[in-house]
Amino acid sequence: MGEAELIDMKSRHSCWTLFIQLGLVAMLGLAQGIAAGQQVSTINYDEAKVAAAPLLDPLVMSNGTPVRTANQWFAMRRPEILHLLEEKVYGRTPPNANIALHYKVMESDGRALNGRAIRRQVDIYFSPRRASGPTMHLLLYLPANATGPVPLILGLNFDGNQSVLNDPAIRLNPVWVQLSDDKSALPTPRLPAESTRGTESQRWQVEKILARGYGLATAYYGDIEPDFGNAVQFGVRPLFYAKGQQSPAPGDWGAIGAWAWGLSRALDYIQQAETKVDAHRVVVTGHSRLGKTADWAAAQDLRFVAVLSNESGKGGASLFRRVFGENIEHLNASFPHWFCGNFAQWVGRDAEVPFDGNLLLSSLAPRPLYVATAHEDQWGDPRGEFLSAVSASRVYELLGKQGLGTTEMPPVNVHIGHTVAYHIRSGKHDVTEYDWDQYLDFLDTQLH
Repeated sequence: MGEAELIDMKSRHSCWTLFIQLGLVAMLGLAQGIAAGQQVSTINYDEAKVAAAPLLDPLVMSNGTPVRTANQWFAMRRPEILHLLEEKVYGRTPPNANIALHYKVMESDGRALNGRAIRRQVDIYFSPRRASGPTMHLLLYLPANATGPVPLILGLNFDGNQSVLNDPAIRLNPVWVQLSDDKSALPTPRLPAESTRGTESQRWQVEKILARGYGLATAYYGDIEPDFGNAVQFGVRPLFYAKGQQSPAPGDWGAIGAWAWGLSRALDYIQQAETKVDAHRVVVTGHSRLGKTADWAAAQDLRFVAVLSNESGKGGASLFRRVFGENIEHLNASFPHWFCGNFAQWVGRDAEVPFDGNLLLSSLAPRPLYVATAHEDQWGDPRGEFLSAVSASRVYELLGKQGLGTTEMPPVNVHIGHTVAYHIRSGKHDVTEYDWDQYLDFLDTQLH
């Protein structure tokens, strides 16, 4: 790579920053009822106007049969819920996507972070073309002083591995950048600037996690599929098209399904190759759209021992049927690629959906589940996320676990719960040190 190209990449970091800012502005505009030049319905932030539609009952089959035993739950109701979510929300993961693991360790250092950590950087290949096809760049940190296999927290990041910690040894791998003011122009993969190292360190708290005896693994979600319309051609989904297929069918998986699948492939690597990790204590986490992804990954993959769902909102832990904050019309106006094509059939019918966040959370039972929200994240409906956790707690109790233990929403910055836990913290849509303090205390209790 020439010096001129390196200088050009640094200058494009400002373009990347602008791209993020413009995205936030677009989302704000959507919240006011405007998106991509089209008129969409206004947002309801008034509890008095919340639709009176009853919540779906996780312990009643679609045909009205009550679920009274653990066997009924696992044999009948849970598969029914997964089918609903697959058919109408996230899409089907293709059967031929169950691929063999192929990877290459690109870097390993047993004395990283001044001797406090083991750092490993691994390329996981999704295509027979190996490095010339879609590749996930997995970054792992493990506590160096551990005397045995450690539990590990796995999650996808938004801005590239270099953003999670200011560690100069983290490899710079391409991220998708909007280089043109022309909205019809597709983003382009570019190496991030050195100045982006550690820019998202608050969201990850790597050194705190290590000090508490946990490992951390993360990868850039754009490695699996870029996050913009018409990006399917650059991700993993076309690898599994049927013969002659050119685009996703209405029931095929969307980007959330692909990102969730990528988390399971990372887990394949961890369980098969990382002997210093306790393969039976891998926790999945995610924030916002990647919180939806973590929820769906754990719903499909029972190997994840616990879930930390951070402000996953509508299409995640929250409730469409409340018609508060973001709704299906807004999601389909801005992010239709996240979901399967069938999801659009429910635009304007939020109170009628046969699926919802409480069913998604229920499908995670009896594994430990922490649902976190923020007071200023009204777009994601914190009360809806709490009510989902309350509803899912009934399934946990049927399976012999203690759920939230209350139906009263707690005050701000007070955490509650048992095998199901919840907090609403002060502040905006983000992941903070406060969130991580609660998560780690929860995992200490639940994973013993």
